[in-house]
Amino acid sequence: MKNINIFQKKGSSLAVAVIVITFGLNMVSCDPTIESLSYDIAEANSKEDETPPSASFSANVSDDYLTYTFANTSTSATDFTWDFGDGNTSTDLDGENTYPSEGTYTITLTATDKLGVVSTMTTTIEVVEPEAPAAIVPVIGGAAFDDNIDDNCPDSRDCWRISGATIHQTTSDGEAGTRGAKFPSGSDNNRVTYQAFAVSANTKYILTARYALQEDGDSVRASVIDGQLTDFTEFSGATLLGQSSGIVNDGKGSFNTITIEFETGASGNISMLFDHDGNAKDSYLDNVSVVPVEQ
Repeated sequence: MKNINIFQKKGSSLAVAVIVITFGLNMVSCDPTIESLSYDIAEANSKEDETPPSASFSANVSDDYLTYTFANTSTSATDFTWDFGDGNTSTDLDGENTYPSEGTYTITLTATDKLGVVSTMTTTIEVVEPEAPAAIVPVIGGAAFDDNIDDNCPDSRDCWRISGATIHQTTSDGEAGTRGAKFPSGSDNNRVTYQAFAVSANTKYILTARYALQEDGDSVRASVIDGQLTDFTEFSGATLLGQSSGIVNDGKGSFNTITIEFETGASGNISMLFDHDGNAKDSYLDNVSVVPVEQ
């Protein structure tokens, strides 16, 4: 502000006003009959802030639930200070912060313009680790080897075929007298039962299947494959997530359980294959399931 001194002579019938504009030093009259009056006026061209700042932002959580980004939507501001509520601060335009743990945090954005006018916005976030999504429970086509149950394979064998191998036979000698799969005896008549499906990646699952044997030394083998085959010839070089053979012979109609517990890979695309190696007598397979392991 500039200082204006107005000097007026006392006792004079004619008031003489002398205006002296001082810059840095006030000029004071030596005449004792002159008294000094001072007034403040605004700087040249100055005016009231007609567009004061308004602080505003939005918060978004990233895939890592501990990390948040804050989009600055303030108006009429040039300088910003973030207080993220955990001791961390920033003067960047937009904010980003990784919190140390779950909890409630208060975030404050202070927005300032070049005239020194300040606006603040405060909000609270709740940092919580999200629940893991439920694991995929795959739908196994023709799992009980019944026909006309699944629209995708009215003949249940259509759900289990793979190029380069002969599909199992079906029979009424499944578990409890239902339909089932049959592997005929003889090393020259090996049959293969195969199905590909999707599951949750990096998740534990358990495969179960029911089988029946009629001769000691016979077996039904179950394999869980990391990936999906286009031809049976690929099976010998496939990466297995698990493999097990059922070898208990309790006779035709008496079923036992093959169990394989396994963990899926990164893709979540897997497959399973059942076969045998030249059983002496017919063997049977029924009621296949693949379900996630409860954690």
